Amino acid sequence: MKRGWFVWLALPLMLSGCESKSSGETIALSKYALDLRAGDAETVYVTEGNPDEVVWRSTNEFVATVDRGQVKGLRIGTARVWANTASVAVTVKGRYDLYDEPMDGLRWGMTREELVDKLGFPDGVADNVLTYEMVSSINSFRSYEFDANMRLVAASISVSRACTDDLEAFLGERYLLITTDNRPDKQYIDALTVSDATQVVTLAAYDADYWIVTYRNISSYSWQ
Repeated sequence: MKRGWFVWLALPLMLSGCESKSSGETIALSKYALDLRAGDAETVYVTEGNPDEVVWRSTNEFVATVDRGQVKGLRIGTARVWANTASVAVTVKGRYDLYDEPMDGLRWGMTREELVDKLGFPDGVADNVLTYEMVSSINSFRSYEFDANMRLVAASISVSRACTDDLEAFLGERYLLITTDNRPDKQYIDALTVSDATQVVTLAAYDADYWIVTYRNISSYSWQ
């Protein structure tokens, strides 16, 4: 009988010991916020706790990744890097500020009237496309395409071929290049997978002097 009581008394102690161990030790880090440029990397060190027992992860690997404390900024945006229960706020900024993207301040699906209210009356109208001329050494125009219901589905901007290298770097800091063959154009998405993306960005030739960069709502994009 006494032996049975000993077993029942010991069991809560054993369970208590397991619960304490699973809660993990306190982790302290050398930094709790990082500002990076796209392409840069910086290491965060464990200053309290066992580094060998820390599991690192990023909440947004489109923006930043982490490997044993080394945080690499990939694309513009924000992410949070976790080391067990401790975390680091990561902000990634770009190196290239080539132009204001044509969808800045706008949204997919807005009506033509809503766009005109925001941008003013266009310089050209052809079918369902509104065009605005630009006075710039980099851009000559931007345009907006609407579907049959007059809902915004695409936006384009011309970019000088003299800025080709900067243009590819500019897009690479903001989007993921998904073109893998020898296509004449390049396709980018705003996520790590097509299923998570909201828009497709295409870089293609326009004429001898300009590229055309087209941003399209992924739900209206025809994959080819």
